Order: sequence, then structure tokens, then C-alpha cells
Amino acid sequence: MLVPLEVVTWPFHKLSTGMEHGFIAFERHKIRERANLWTEELRQHGVEVRFGGSGEGAGFGGGGTYTYRAGKTNRLQFLGLETIKDYQEFGIQWQSATPAGSVIAESSYQWRPDENFYGLGHNSVRAKHSMFALRQTWAGLRWEYQVKRRVRWGALYRSAWISALPGGNPQFSSPDAFFSNLNGFGTQTRLGSAGIYFDMNGIRSEYQLGGASHFGASYQHGLGSSSLSYFSYEAQLEGRLPISRESSAFVGQANFELTRERHDSGPIPFYMLPHIGGSSTLRGFALDRFYGRNLALLSLEYRYRIHPFVQVIPFFDEGQIFDRTGDLSWLNWHRNYGLGFRFRSAAGATFLRVEYGRSSEGSAIHIVFGDRERPPLLGPFRYGAYKR
Repeated sequence: MLVPLEVVTWPFHKLSTGMEHGFIAFERHKIRERANLWTEELRQHGVEVRFGGSGEGAGFGGGGTYTYRAGKTNRLQFLGLETIKDYQEFGIQWQSATPAGSVIAESSYQWRPDENFYGLGHNSVRAKHSMFALRQTWAGLRWEYQVKRRVRWGALYRSAWISALPGGNPQFSSPDAFFSNLNGFGTQTRLGSAGIYFDMNGIRSEYQLGGASHFGASYQHGLGSSSLSYFSYEAQLEGRLPISRESSAFVGQANFELTRERHDSGPIPFYMLPHIGGSSTLRGFALDRFYGRNLALLSLEYRYRIHPFVQVIPFFDEGQIFDRTGDLSWLNWHRNYGLGFRFRSAAGATFLRVEYGRSSEGSAIHIVFGDRERPPLLGPFRYGAYKR
């Protein structure tokens, strides 16, 4: 058993030795320690500086949060992020902890001026690359109950105002140049979204045996003139198998999103449909390369720590967009493979991901600044980057 493991890990040991020299000067000048002292002092005053976190394709940027605590059980937090490509996000959240669970009132605004769209369906054409701008505002109330940080469930309701407009990049046409009568383009959609979710997290550390699961369901109904009426279902599964103690592990993940309209529903706006492509899904394809009613996504990674704050990650992904469950075929997947690097801070947060993927459409390089926790329930909304 030792010989195969030595063969597999040999190139990573060589890479680790080469990169170690580049970190020596960084450690000698104690830059990391100085940065940690500065950020810790800000946290004591309720301020947290963030770099990135607006999502792939948003460009480099940052912002921060300010948290005001009213006693031990109440917290008010403000969020503000902006990037050099004019992506903007602002949010406010009030959380109150009670013996029966946490009650959370929250709202969010996002302006995303350059979102990709290639058409609908598993076989959309890359040559029809267009861009649109998305303006998204929502406000809602959430209840959540957590058991020893391993199990949580909750329910929420949100009202939203979402618009898809012509993009701001003059190098790309807007979607209506390729796709006539595209549902939702050029109009504002008002809707309410009610949902429930259930999570189990058995992952104790990065390189230990464990697993996690998430299940959620939401119902979207139109407000005002909108006649939307449909259900969304989502599931995420993850398993980890350690290879070398505290330094490497295989990580397998599966994601599913399903959309089911009611018989009296109006057409679903294209930007609310599930989509895959990019650093968080199919890393050998362009960001948001495929849109459709349903998606299935599988991935396998080998995470190897070459430095206390750097991982190298060979990966394989495959995903599929399909209209009906009966259309799902185990022979009709978009597949890719590649290599990535993940850079982390002393606190464990990822501040940079660099990934190279290879697929049937060629090569793709993804650079993502910062990570965010995955939201409790996706529903019809878009979010910034979240960690895999």
C-alpha cells in the first residue's frame, strides 16, 4: 500500500519543496502575524475587512462588515462590497437568539452588471455568448434551530424584486440579440419565496473522515402582475476520505436542483433557472455556461496540503442540464478535469482560488477572490462566491 501512495504523492512533495522557498521570506518578516494582529483589533470593534467574496467574474474588490451586539443574544450586522468591475452588494441582518431557535430579519441588494448567458439547455452554443445586468433586491424573515453545530433546520420567507437588463460590456451583445422573446429580459419580476431546509454536518476537519448533506425546498409565487407559481428543490451531498493524516484527502460532492411549475404558472424568467459552469460547478467551462430547468453535478477532488496555508487540488467534474427527470442520462454529461490551488488565511478562510480546467470546449482558467458560506437556501436568488 505504501508504494502506490508514494508514487501518487511524489509530484506534490516536489512542488511543496519548490514553493517552500517562496514562503520563507514571507514568514521571516512576520507579515502574516502583523496582519492577524491588525484584523483582530478591528474585530474587537465589530469591524471585519473582506477581500473578494462577490463571485467569480466580478473582478477584485472588497469591503467589510460592521457588527453591533446588543447583549449576548442580539446582533445587528451591515455588509458592503464593491469590485473594480462595479459589482455591488449591500446587506443588513438582525439576529436574535431564543431557546426556541434564532429569528433572523435580513435584506440584500446586488447589482451584477456582467452576467453570462449562452442560451437554454444542455446543448446551448458557446458562439452565442451574451451578457446581461442583474439587479436583485430582497427582504425576508428566517427561523433557524441548530443542534450542537452538527444539525440545523429552518424556514424562511422572502419578497424579491429582480430585473434583467442589457449588460454594460460593449464587447458582448445582450441576450435579446440572439434569443427573441426571452422570458424575463427587460422586465422586473416581483415574487415571494417560502422555503424550508435541513442540514447535517459531520465534517470535523479538512482531512478527517466525514460527510455532510443539505436538503431544501421552496415555493415561488408571483406578486403584482406576475403569475409565477413553481417549486424548487435542492440537495447537496459531500463525503471525505483521508489519505494522509492532516495533509490530504479525497472529497466527493453531488448537487441536484429541480424546478417544477404548477399548471397555472407563467414562464419562469431565464435568470432564475439553475445554471452551471465556473469555479463552483464545472471548472473546465466558462462561468454560467449552461442554463436549464434541472441540473445534476458530480465532482471528485484530491486535496493535498503543500503548505500550512496552500492546497493543490487535482479535480474531475461532470454536470448535466435537463428539462424532465426522464431526460437525465448517465451517458450525456459535460465533463472536465484540471488542477487548482487554494490559498487560505491563518483563520482558515480562503482568500484566493486559481483553477485550470480542460473540457470538450477547450481550456478555462478561473480566479476567484474570497469565499462565502453557502446560503441556507438558494431558491431563485443569486449569491456571491461560496466555498466548495
